[in-house]
Amino acid sequence: MKKDSIEEYLKTSESKALDILFWLLHNRDQHNRVYTTLDTIAAECEVTKVTVNRVFQRLYQKEFLTKIRNGQYQLNKI
Repeated sequence: MKKDSIEEYLKTSESKALDILFWLLHNRDQHNRVYTTLDTIAAECEVTKVTVNRVFQRLYQKEFLTKIRNGQYQLNKI
């Protein structure tokens, strides 16, 4: 089985939230930090900024993501 076959399988759900989550996981540094803007994620995931914001709000609520400052986020529970 290919390494990323589970990711490809999950993407078949056509979930924008999964696309955004995978984008975050692929673009984190060695400290699980992501340096980006909502606009960048929206453009690269081909979704609206509103969609990215909605997903981020859910990730904040579940404490999976913490905003350090504008453009800098910490992924938790990885």
